[in-house]
Amino acid sequence: MTKVAPIHPELCRENVGSLDWWDRIQAMGTPLTLPLNTDKTLVSFIWRDEKEANSDIEAVYIDLYSKTPHPTQELTRFACIDNSDVWFWETELPSDWLGSYFLMPATHNQKPPVKNDRATMRRWWIQLMQSNAQHDPLNLIAPHSHGSGIKLSRVCLDKSSLFIFKNQNTPQHGQLHTTTWTSEKLKNERNIWLYQTGNNTNQKRPVILLLDGQHWANNLPIYHQLDELTLTGHLPEALYVFIDSIDASHRNTELACNPDFWNAIQQELIPRIQEQYALTPPYQNIVAGQSLGGLSAIYSALNWPEYFATAISLSGSFWWPDVDSMPGEGEFIQSVKHAPIASTPLKVVMEAGCYEKDMLKVSQLMAKALQANGHYVQFNEFRGGHDWLCWQQSLIRSLIKAFNTEFTLSKTI
Repeated sequence: MTKVAPIHPELCRENVGSLDWWDRIQAMGTPLTLPLNTDKTLVSFIWRDEKEANSDIEAVYIDLYSKTPHPTQELTRFACIDNSDVWFWETELPSDWLGSYFLMPATHNQKPPVKNDRATMRRWWIQLMQSNAQHDPLNLIAPHSHGSGIKLSRVCLDKSSLFIFKNQNTPQHGQLHTTTWTSEKLKNERNIWLYQTGNNTNQKRPVILLLDGQHWANNLPIYHQLDELTLTGHLPEALYVFIDSIDASHRNTELACNPDFWNAIQQELIPRIQEQYALTPPYQNIVAGQSLGGLSAIYSALNWPEYFATAISLSGSFWWPDVDSMPGEGEFIQSVKHAPIASTPLKVVMEAGCYEKDMLKVSQLMAKALQANGHYVQFNEFRGGHDWLCWQQSLIRSLIKAFNTEFTLSKTI
């Protein structure tokens, strides 16, 4: 492997790898950053081999979302500084970068397969992730989960973006109730988190259904942001319904334009919630989702506008049902494009990341199709990728738009 020389001054110190040096790095936190100009920042990731003397580590890999290539195509590896326990990888990132990453040290017995076709590499990578993937222990920001048991760390170069991560340990102002929904129609059971903002418990209020709700309830909780934005008047007092997706298998079935799922929500879940809370009429409900959930959110609003007059879609999977249709018009986009002009226009807020490539393109195509079909569409291209960390900010931003934006047909996508 070609030897790589470090660039960041901290990695070039004479005492690199000493106890004093590690104490300094731990206090600074990683990744290390070095502004190169107004637009670019050098970002240096570091991993410590604490068993250096008798280590069996063969390689350290990193998956930096939206930056590193897909591991089935090319592996991104750390370099080791000679005669030290210091491993590092450096890259240039835009100075407003926000994204997730994980580290993955691998032993001599966990080398990549000799047969490196895509399917074989993918199986090896998934197996290694399940056993070895870890968050960055030197990162000072608490790790988060992407829902499959892997802890992720975050790169947040724009410090103003840290608003979304602060105050996670402060008391909640709203009322949280956790319950279980056992669905006769779907023949399954899942967690539901109900979070009511504001102090007036008798006030009629809008309902926001959040798909993949376990992420916003547990993995990347947004309770404090909802509280703060409600207190400052950016959001109205509301009831947020976080709907667990159970697991990947149920998610892939239920969020793929599945009428049974949405009929169960209308006929079972919403009536149950109405028994406990004073709600606004159904036409004021909002449904929000990301990726496959973004597809499902718009599907539900198009088919049941009497329940879901507003939809929020973040990086929607509008390639459905054929991923190979990207970046062209998938079947779902075509169905909207050729539908009669809407008699009941929806309010739609859509976002997709500039680093999502084909996913950004299909979101733009869907936004144009919806707008041509007579719906009110607000579309935003955010700085980020297909990443729960980016969607956390995107969701908050989209909720504010949904409640405070004057929707018109004049906006060009």
